[in-house]
Amino acid sequence: MKALLLAIVCVSFAAGSAWGQAGHIGIYRDTAGMSCNLDDKTPGLTPYYIVHAMTGGATACQYSAPKPACLQAMYLSDTNVFGVTVGSSQTGVSIGYGNCRIGSIHVQTMNFFTQGSTLPCCEYWTCPDPLAGSGEILVVDCNMNLISASGMRSIVNATFACNCDMMCLSMDCIEALYRTSSTCFGVPIEDATWGRVKDAYSE
Repeated sequence: MKALLLAIVCVSFAAGSAWGQAGHIGIYRDTAGMSCNLDDKTPGLTPYYIVHAMTGGATACQYSAPKPACLQAMYLSDTNVFGVTVGSSQTGVSIGYGNCRIGSIHVQTMNFFTQGSTLPCCEYWTCPDPLAGSGEILVVDCNMNLISASGMRSIVNATFACNCDMMCLSMDCIEALYRTSSTCFGVPIEDATWGRVKDAYSE
């Protein structure tokens, strides 16, 4: 697995002139990253889209999005947008974009069989990949810098009281929407980081 992760890092390092902010990686109802309110209203096949949003320039990312216990759905599979993808959304994945990309990037689709029985206000977070020893969601920018990105809280079966599409007007609201890696306590961390992987390749 670590050798494959190394291959992703190497392929995804496409140098560019833009240096960008990391942005955030979230789960959305649409590939454009417009709505983070997810549905489990009826039984059937339901896609949830992972989008790397608001990046000023990136070539790769590394994260996980394990199904929360409150989501009464069966995870089926991932549909990968980019050919250079190693791992699973549920256990940790690394994705190389092939070149420098700016804006909102649809990076993966998670396919679920929803039951229509999830209770309102089920929180679904993006988390670090357990292989990321830093405990952070990671992004490689267009100048080959490894930087930390924000995760995001999406809501399954949102109500007025728990609606992540509503405008945040306070710091408390912003902090509830975007979180640090501390939200993902309990994720096992291996003694490996992208930095060590990069160092090993340069030797």
